[in-house]
Amino acid sequence: MELTPLLLCAATAAAIDICSLVLILCAYRERSTGKKRWNKISSGMELVEQGHTHRLLCDEILIGRHASADIRLPEMSVSRYHALLTVADGVWTITDLGSKSGVFVNGVQIKRKKLRENDVISIGSRRLTLRKRRDVK
Repeated sequence: MELTPLLLCAATAAAIDICSLVLILCAYRERSTGKKRWNKISSGMELVEQGHTHRLLCDEILIGRHASADIRLPEMSVSRYHALLTVADGVWTITDLGSKSGVFVNGVQIKRKKLRENDVISIGSRRLTLRKRRDVK
């Protein structure tokens, strides 16, 4: 009985296990790095309204009544495509998309405005506050 093929199979299996482990560790590290990068880009912000928190997880967020909106506010006072939130270099901007009832930031109607922490955004009858996420370090 020859051991060479058996040893070769065992060595190959061990090499595959090591490669799999390296790939898993690299994927975990990339995910962690990606989260840190996104927190820096987004400034770790979220929109909060009474009883609900909207995570801001991409660089363009559509707000409206339509089912395809990223943040859906299903009320008749909200237009189907009401506003667009965008982020660049850690600064969030809100743009009114031609809504009937308008977009207000801290009580002032706007067409486009850069936002700061604790700004209150009024969309239809809804009030949303931009704040830093509590889980961001």
